[in-house]
Amino acid sequence: MIETRLHYDSVRENIERIFELEEISVSEKFLTNFLNILSRLCNYEEEGKKIRPRIVITNNIKEAINTVPNSYIVKTKMGNLDGFDMEKILKSLIPFCNNGWHVFVDIEQDGIQYGIIRAFSGPVGVSFSRNLLSIEEPELIDFGVIDVEVISNFELNICGIRKHNLMIDFRLVDHSEETNESFNDMIEDITHDVPSLDKESIKKALTNLLAIIPYRVHGTICVVVDSDYNFPNEFLSDGTWFSDPIDLGEKIIDTAMNKKDIASSEAYYGLSGLFLEMLNVDGITIIDSSARVRGFNVFVKKQPLTMDDIPAEGGARKRAAYTVLASKDPKIKGVYFLSQDGNTFYKRMCD
Repeated sequence: MIETRLHYDSVRENIERIFELEEISVSEKFLTNFLNILSRLCNYEEEGKKIRPRIVITNNIKEAINTVPNSYIVKTKMGNLDGFDMEKILKSLIPFCNNGWHVFVDIEQDGIQYGIIRAFSGPVGVSFSRNLLSIEEPELIDFGVIDVEVISNFELNICGIRKHNLMIDFRLVDHSEETNESFNDMIEDITHDVPSLDKESIKKALTNLLAIIPYRVHGTICVVVDSDYNFPNEFLSDGTWFSDPIDLGEKIIDTAMNKKDIASSEAYYGLSGLFLEMLNVDGITIIDSSARVRGFNVFVKKQPLTMDDIPAEGGARKRAAYTVLASKDPKIKGVYFLSQDGNTFYKRMCD
């Protein structure tokens, strides 16, 4: 028997290139250990809980922090420059990524400093990495940064502060035309009926909130409906419906206007966290075009007249998502779907 073994040599070459462009000096042994960790990040679990790691590699964490306002750093252990202990150290830090922290790996002269870091910038702010990578004149800085982000169960995005980007796709088919985490259409629909004066702030906060879904939610359906949609009805029923909807948009504006009010911030984070937990519950979560959560644990009661548009393959959740789309209800704006495998889409009813 003749065996053919396929390796991702091009991945190593491209990662080496990013380290060179960022002027972060590492050894061949470090790269080997780093690649070994990368190969397992997409499906990382601890105690049966899925985690989407976010890792920042730099050669000057102190300067990196100074470029991001309201950031906080927790240093933990020093490691060997060859990274032979990197996996063991990261194992204790990666679980914090599900709570908004980033793991940092600071390459120093005599060793590697590990720890976690986070930017506290409120609901309309951006994450530490996104803030750091948004520097418009990277040629003026004298340190390097490489951001490693798990996009899905199949994709890793590796980006340098000098705008060098590498997307690693572990699937053996071409999905280059897919946009796995594009929430733009969904955010447009959720804010369709929001007053124009408040719309941009709410969009920014929702962008940050929805970006957490792949980290905190392990399979869901979220349906966006018109503000005047009536529940329950002959199509969607059961579940829990709120007589007083949870107004996320109102809480976002309240927090933005009262930045130093701890109660306002706590109310928004508490309610947005509640929304994320609803997404983890079986059934469908409903949010309307005024950014109000209307209900959760909702199920389809009536099947559409035709099943032609409902795929035979896939699980019950995927079929339920397509069943909602097949209803052609003009009051439903769109359907967001996320499988436990990390497959995701947002489809508008009009598409």
